[in-house]
Parts: sequence; structure tokens; C-alpha cells
Amino acid sequence: MTINKDYLYMSIDFGINKIGFAIGQLITKKATPLKIIYNSKKGINWCDIESLVAEWQPNVIIIGYPYSKVRSSFNKKLDSFIEEITEKYLDSIQIVKFSEILSTEESKVIYSDIRKSQYNIKKKSDLDDLSASVILESWFNENMIRWNYENRLQSSIK
Repeated sequence: MTINKDYLYMSIDFGINKIGFAIGQLITKKATPLKIIYNSKKGINWCDIESLVAEWQPNVIIIGYPYSKVRSSFNKKLDSFIEEITEKYLDSIQIVKFSEILSTEESKVIYSDIRKSQYNIKKKSDLDDLSASVILESWFNENMIRWNYENRLQSSIK
């Protein structure tokens, strides 16, 4: 994957009932919780997802992925979601899976600080967009290290 500091990055914390979204840029290495989209009993709320993507027009979508040795029914639904979103945006947006290990737990830890800020979380269970922010900032941190290393390496070759 090519890292571009000018890109707009969106992240997704997928859930069967609800999906959290965050937005950010690599130049700041910061992500902002954006929205939680609720799915119906019939399935994924593609209408609201497509509207959000059209509104923000990200260059890259980072999807949190709970890597595990056991493939659960959740992983199968997430894989299906990733396949479908990849097909929808094949020609316009790069889709990236990224390990979301502990993102929900980390979001719970920072929940009390966020409650004191202007960001409004009505219930402790409404952390999906915050988890998406944690996923995106983790991705930024990991890939910024790689980007800096590659740029230094290229500079030393010249």
C-alpha cells in the first residue's frame, strides 16, 4: 500500500448490529469519531454507509479485523462485509484490513475522559465510532513508522 499524507482516511469498526466510523488524516495522525450506523434485522445498512462515504469521499478505508485462529460466524460476516465494500469501491477507494486487537477495550479505557469533553456518548455501549478512531490512529502510528523508514532509506540511496 502506498502511504499518502494528503489522503483522507476513514476507518470502520464493524459490528453485526452497528458499525462505527471515524475519519482522519495521516499528516496529523489523529482520527475523529464520526458516526455509528445501525443495521437492521435484514442486514447491513448500505444506504447510510454509502451516504457517509459519498459525503466524506475518503481515499482509503481501514477496516478493523479481529485476527483469530478460529473463524467464528462473526468473522464470516465481517469477511462478507469486506468483500462487498471492496466491490462497491473497487475503482475509487482502497480498502485495508487492520488488526483491531483491543480497540474496543482501549476505547472503554478512554471513555471517562471523553465523557468530560464535548463529545457526547449517551451510553457506554455506544463506543463503536470511538473504537474506529482507535483503529485508525493505531494504523496511522504503525504505517507512519514504515513511511518514515522508507523515506529515510530512499534519501540515503540518493
